[in-house]
Amino acid sequence: MRFENTTAQAIPADFWQEATLPFARHNDKHIVSSCFYENTIPAFADAVLERLYTNIYCTLTRIGIYERIDNIHTFAAADEHDIVLLILFRLDCDTVRIVNQQVALNSADLAYFAVNVFSRYPAARRIEGYALDTLIDVAAFAFPVQVLPQLEENVVALPASADAYMRQLGKSTRDLMRRSLRKCAAHFPSCRFEVLSTQQITARHVRELVRLTDQRMDSRNAAPYVQNTDIDRIVQLARTHGYLGILLIEEKIVAATLCFRVGTRHFLHLVGHDPRFDAYRLGRQVSLHTIFHAIAVGGRELWMMGGHHGWKSHFLARRKTLNSVTIYRSRAAAFACWRTLLRNAARSRLHVLRLLVGSVQAKGGADKRRLGRALDALRHARQGLRRLRAPLTAGADKERFRRDGDGTDA
Repeated sequence: MRFENTTAQAIPADFWQEATLPFARHNDKHIVSSCFYENTIPAFADAVLERLYTNIYCTLTRIGIYERIDNIHTFAAADEHDIVLLILFRLDCDTVRIVNQQVALNSADLAYFAVNVFSRYPAARRIEGYALDTLIDVAAFAFPVQVLPQLEENVVALPASADAYMRQLGKSTRDLMRRSLRKCAAHFPSCRFEVLSTQQITARHVRELVRLTDQRMDSRNAAPYVQNTDIDRIVQLARTHGYLGILLIEEKIVAATLCFRVGTRHFLHLVGHDPRFDAYRLGRQVSLHTIFHAIAVGGRELWMMGGHHGWKSHFLARRKTLNSVTIYRSRAAAFACWRTLLRNAARSRLHVLRLLVGSVQAKGGADKRRLGRALDALRHARQGLRRLRAPLTAGADKERFRRDGDGTDA
């Protein structure tokens, strides 16, 4: 059967050339064709990924900077009008690993992908997806599945105007920010906020922001947030999707934010300020100016990364949990992957324990004190183990890309 492309501008011609009838029915989408691209990312994938998922961590630019792309396969599916599902993945022996990260894939999307993958690759026993925005009813899902909390994001829903945003802030936060802005302007008349576009950002700007974050971490006796090996990568990504918000006093950068933008979503990646200006809350100020800028250019969401929910919640951030998903071909395949099965079960129990610890700490009282002593003892034990291991691991310098922690402490 041949397919007629009635929407040539929406669906690329090379998709129709490779497309076949759908192998199974999608519960939510009326898919009329699908296609696998072996060891290939088709030319149209870049634009489709940004349109479907609007997430910097699922752009070909970011993937190409941080990962190898020569061993990535592609699965695409379309309805009568457009491509509605595009998943990048790798084959690792009996495991299919989804490359898409931090994107919304509902249970019907994952079930449809699983049906097609298990049909095409008989040796595949499981599919693993990392940090997906998904909710799955385990009991009703088409395959045995494990769902585990993986990452936490703080997401701000942005209104249509800066005035509307300020009205939504709590009264104490609104008053505090206004006082900080007035105080800074009175003491430093030269203070101003600027935004550098993708074309204006240089390696020097990014290194200056990293220096500010390092100063902040040093003042807290914490390890640097950004490794030197990451700076060049950050610059590359900033030059395609980034913008830099800077606060200047006497033409010197004293606070800055680095954000990435995909569609109407903005992603705060770094924020730092000179600790000498702590009394003026420059970290909060530059964050507020950045939010105003995102609103002004039509932004509808600002992702502020994980951690430090306290101050981020004052800026109207709401927690979003991203889950890791393991889908097994069958119960027999799950038992064959018993190590993964047990590891995921242990992580699930650990997550429940952490929630319990958090609830006890929130209540206070004697239980909180006993828990605090127990946690302190565990912490000291871990530190002792690290000191013992340090001579054995000296010189090991693994590159990493951190997604949560202290990098957004304003």
